[in-house]
Amino acid sequence: TDNATLSKEDQVNDTVTAGYVGARISEDKGALRYDATTSFNNHHYTQDTFPDQHYFNLGVSSDWEMIKNRFNWKLSDYFSQQPIISNNSNTPDNIENNNLFVFGANIKLPLSARQNFSLVPMFTQYDYEVQNTDNKQYSLAANWNYQMFRLTNVGLNLSTRKINYTEINSIGQSIEDTTFTNIAMLVNGQRLRSTFSVNLGATNVKRENGQETTGFAGYLSWLANLSSRSSFETLVSTDLTDTSTVAASVAGDDVQITADVIRNSIINLAYLREDASLSTRIFARYNKLKYSDSPLDSILRDFSFQFSHPVTQLLSSGAYVGYNSDKRLDTNRLDERFTVGGNLRYNFSRKTHGLFDLKYRKKESTYFPENY
Repeated sequence: TDNATLSKEDQVNDTVTAGYVGARISEDKGALRYDATTSFNNHHYTQDTFPDQHYFNLGVSSDWEMIKNRFNWKLSDYFSQQPIISNNSNTPDNIENNNLFVFGANIKLPLSARQNFSLVPMFTQYDYEVQNTDNKQYSLAANWNYQMFRLTNVGLNLSTRKINYTEINSIGQSIEDTTFTNIAMLVNGQRLRSTFSVNLGATNVKRENGQETTGFAGYLSWLANLSSRSSFETLVSTDLTDTSTVAASVAGDDVQITADVIRNSIINLAYLREDASLSTRIFARYNKLKYSDSPLDSILRDFSFQFSHPVTQLLSSGAYVGYNSDKRLDTNRLDERFTVGGNLRYNFSRKTHGLFDLKYRKKESTYFPENY
């Protein structure tokens, strides 16, 4: 860690030893399917910049098909510890506990051989240890799907979601509840060497004080098999939503949790190739976050390249390069992270392997104390 106290006047360089243990149990067959993972991390600061820190994560999800092809119950809970300020160091004074609980159902109603209808009621609760943005969300989605051709489906989706904030803000005011309503047309299909999915719609956002806005929302997903060994995948999407929902996604650490409505726009590109002597993956992402009230608008960029090569039947080698940037548009702050690494993997048996990994990381920021 570099400058663990996040202060220009009191910079500290320290080395951290990290210990980790984790476990997982899952079942993906039968009427009841579940997946549970847990991990415990211990960080020891060798120069005693901070006392030893313990980080715990837990994720549980389950799906019970109570009536075959008709009715499913869904339940999940995710407890994690994440940075409060996303582009600052993950030091103990910047970490908070948060929990995401989801409970709902999926009700399926076949209308004919080619048509089906479903209802998805859902309850979601977000709890944050430090930030005053705890909220409960109630949603209901109605979906109609029609098989137009053998490999092409069309559909309509209508959904509504209400967010009730259960906390007050920093100046003692209640945060205004927000309701999102979305309507969309869907088309998805399969061709000889590709699959695609298109969602075109609009989202209406209404605040408790009467403030209202409507904007386009949708996505395009396309997967093409360029050959028997290579594929290319594209995702382009934009949506009006809340920060809690986006932060719960894969890129959650980049999102600053507020009560704002945000425009979340994403472009993902991925290329994969599997040869007998070389496996290659190239990934690029562009993500723009525009906040309705807070000066936190940002552009996130990711690029990674990795490959692996089987040296012998038991030994394989790999290398990777990564780049990540976070540009805050209102303050013109830019954080760039670079990663270069390589590894060797040896299979001792069918179920046991060892891995040696060597990695170099660097961060360059226009906020000088964050550099390492």
